[in-house]
Amino acid sequence: MFDFLFQNKNGEQQSYMDMITVEIKKLELSKMAIQKAKGMISHAIAKSEFIVQRKDGRKKDHIYWILNIRPNPNETATDFWISAIDKLLTYGECLICRVGDHLYIADSYTDDNAVMLPKRYSNVTIKANGETLMLDKSFLADDVIHLRAQNDKIRGYLEKVLKMYDDVTSALVSAKKMESTPKFTLDVPASVPVIQTKDENGNMKMLSIDMYKQKIKELLKSDNIEILQNSNGMKLSSLKMESNISSEDIVKMANEIFTECAFAFDIPKAVFLGEITEKADSTNEFITYAVGWIVELLNDSFNAKLVGEKDYLAGERIWVDMSRFKHRDILESAANLDKLRSIGFNFDEIRTTVGWEELNTEFSQERVITKNYTNDLGGEKGEA
Repeated sequence: MFDFLFQNKNGEQQSYMDMITVEIKKLELSKMAIQKAKGMISHAIAKSEFIVQRKDGRKKDHIYWILNIRPNPNETATDFWISAIDKLLTYGECLICRVGDHLYIADSYTDDNAVMLPKRYSNVTIKANGETLMLDKSFLADDVIHLRAQNDKIRGYLEKVLKMYDDVTSALVSAKKMESTPKFTLDVPASVPVIQTKDENGNMKMLSIDMYKQKIKELLKSDNIEILQNSNGMKLSSLKMESNISSEDIVKMANEIFTECAFAFDIPKAVFLGEITEKADSTNEFITYAVGWIVELLNDSFNAKLVGEKDYLAGERIWVDMSRFKHRDILESAANLDKLRSIGFNFDEIRTTVGWEELNTEFSQERVITKNYTNDLGGEKGEA
């Protein structure tokens, strides 16, 4: 009758419904934490600028356009990279196919087992406007950007949450069975060793407590209308499965889960929880530990597939510029920007650093050095 009561790790009695409620809340909070962590990382990438460096300087060409503005006719670059990084963090990989002059995220695909030769990808499907399209072509490794995330901490945490889904589902099935089976308590005074009742002929007879409980059980199963006579002081009550989890318990649980999730994704706790600290620049730590490895993965992939060995060795590059992600107050940065100007940065380069467009004028591209930082054996250091 008390199958829904258990002892927790502290030896305290705990309701089965309380246990299920706790697990469901853990699952909801873990799902929320995972979405928050993936969102923070993917938005950081999407907000950054993809720089295209050619032999004669930075260019805003077609590659720049599809990486930063419009990868394909149906998506903006922001949505595209949020989806790509989310898929990378969720499944550990993301395949991006170059079809003509556009980029698409593969929804599904098959690849061969080639090791010494470039892989071939076939049966590639992509999604656009809610519709799934099977591409009638296969791709070689040079035609795709295959991002892979070998992160054991993230994978371990996601597997833990997935197991939690299975456990909660099993617990809910058990709870449903318990809920559909009525349970009662029978209060019997200690002074009543046996119970007097009447049979169907109206004759008095004596029943033990166990015999009386069996009679109650048969009566509850019966479809006939019957009246149960209780002795003085006896009471039959229905047991209900209720939860007694407080809001304080949920808040404490949320803090523990959010901290664990932040650790799995290498996100500083202060950044994840939105706490501002004066002791350290948490945003820089977030970029360094949570986002930096994905940036390097993207840089390597872009240079390998969109630049190529010959042009890369000749000085061409594509990289993710994270300076756009971090907010800069131009008034607070004025002194440091002035120092950049004094050591040779031109006005256009400084404007680009704070996220403003270049002027592309003769004045804005002039370089002015106000201090002599070179070693001059024949003269003295001083103002230029």
